[in-house]
Amino acid sequence: MKKVFCILFCLVYTSALYAQRYKIDPGHTAVTSKVLRFGVVKVVGRFTTVSGTISFNANSPTTTTAEISVKTDSYTANNAGGEEAVKGPGFLDSNTFPEMNLIVKNLVRIDNHFMVAAMLTIHGVTKDVSFPVTINGPLLDLPTGKQSIGISGVFTINRQDYGIKMSRKLPSGAEVVGNEVEIEINALAIAE
Repeated sequence: MKKVFCILFCLVYTSALYAQRYKIDPGHTAVTSKVLRFGVVKVVGRFTTVSGTISFNANSPTTTTAEISVKTDSYTANNAGGEEAVKGPGFLDSNTFPEMNLIVKNLVRIDNHFMVAAMLTIHGVTKDVSFPVTINGPLLDLPTGKQSIGISGVFTINRQDYGIKMSRKLPSGAEVVGNEVEIEINALAIAE
């Protein structure tokens, strides 16, 4: 009996030391963007093709790493003309730059939340970004019977920093499309 207990203890202790690898569930993951149009309203777009992996250890969350890829031609905003413009050469240029990538290097705990340090690549340009994230789980995912985690965060970039330079103004002086883009990530990932 002691031997069985020791084996179980070692298994539990060892699993607590190592990170679990999770795969992004594209059906329950959303990457959205908001950008001001004509100085009047923020247009909300969504990228429907998202993939990637997250390495997470609940006992040492600051060691978390992740790689998330977003297909730029999967952008949708309920407006065909606007969608094509965003995917076209004036903005994301999805033919030349088919993916946007976020590579998470680490997390830092600040009080009851985390700040992520990552490298974001858009339009072939890579910049460091830092933003707060919320991590839920790991918890059992009932449909798959596996452990799952949820990660969400919001940050703002200046699109011009990423080489997306198209700039036109209205007679009022307002930008046709604003430079600040808010990006929100809500990702569900399932243990592999």
